[in-house]
Amino acid sequence: MSLRRTIAAVSLSAFALGGLAACGGEDDDTRQTAPEPTTSAQQQSTIPTAEELTVLLDQASDPAVPVEEKVNLVEGGAEAPEIFDQIAALKADQGANVAITGVAEGDIPGTLLASAVITQPGQADIPVEVQFINQGGNWMLQKSFACALITNAGLEAPPTCAMA
Repeated sequence: MSLRRTIAAVSLSAFALGGLAACGGEDDDTRQTAPEPTTSAQQQSTIPTAEELTVLLDQASDPAVPVEEKVNLVEGGAEAPEIFDQIAALKADQGANVAITGVAEGDIPGTLLASAVITQPGQADIPVEVQFINQGGNWMLQKSFACALITNAGLEAPPTCAMA
């Protein structure tokens, strides 16, 4: 399966999973007990721009950036630092690049849904939806999206991806 088709499938899957989580039978009181809740006004002031999220992705895929500086860029990065080697390989081996083009608050507090474009030499651009989460005040790429990118590119995903 081509990277283009698998990325489209991953994008739809991630979007559907996010939507299903948002549609759970929870009431507003349950959402208020989620870790580090924020109000819309608080989130508005801390939502990163498309450019800032693109820089975050660039840092995660840059082999020159020490792993210690990357662990807060992808969900679960501290538990599976080898994920950054695979993200860097995706960029180095296949020339893949992800640019965020738009950002909106997710349906679940502490999440962002970003429009993005994956570019690769010799291939048409691939539009995708990427989810980011806020953990401990840091915006980071959702682990399931990072794992799907790695797996669908034919690279070996770290064991932590089995739990994504």
